[in-house]
Amino acid sequence: MKIAILGGAFDPIHIGHYLVAQQVKERLHMDEVWLMVCYSYFPEFPDKLERITSYEERFKMATLFSKNTLTVSNFEEKFNKRSRTIDTLRLLRTHYPHDEFYWIIGSDALPTFNLWNHWEELVHDHNLIIFPRDTDFKTLEMRVKDSFNLKTIPKNITILDGNLIVSTISSTHVRERVKKEQPITPLVGEVVQRYIEDKKLYLR
Repeated sequence: MKIAILGGAFDPIHIGHYLVAQQVKERLHMDEVWLMVCYSYFPEFPDKLERITSYEERFKMATLFSKNTLTVSNFEEKFNKRSRTIDTLRLLRTHYPHDEFYWIIGSDALPTFNLWNHWEELVHDHNLIIFPRDTDFKTLEMRVKDSFNLKTIPKNITILDGNLIVSTISSTHVRERVKKEQPITPLVGEVVQRYIEDKKLYLR
């Protein structure tokens, strides 16, 4: 099977995540898209400290949001609690040798991609999908080349551009709205909103 993976903290999950996952599935004819809830936060940037919601609560929100339309994966909880992208992809090849995996990267991650662990291996040995987080499609290929230190785009890297629904919604925006007691239902859905309210998440 062809499986695309959208990794992240999902703190909380929101409609922007769904738009990325669903459009990747449709445009690239993926058999499945997995939401890979990272077990550890900021695995590529260990010096960045931030208080986050527990893995269990983030996983629950992702499950509630997906409503069986996307697969929510607990792979990192089981096999890679350090949550480094390169380790997850290596392990996926070991555990699922007959499947082909593609890792989705938002274009907003390009400027700091060279700080990721073993980023060169990610670029040269794994399938990557670049999804734009802005509408500057004309410079996207150039930005990918600069960030990945490439002269040409190899076959293992797919850049999506044009005719896409691009969202700038972030989990940070959702958390800030909760703190300000502003509505978030259009961003996360009623079920996740109720969960956030019941658990009193993001109030501090």
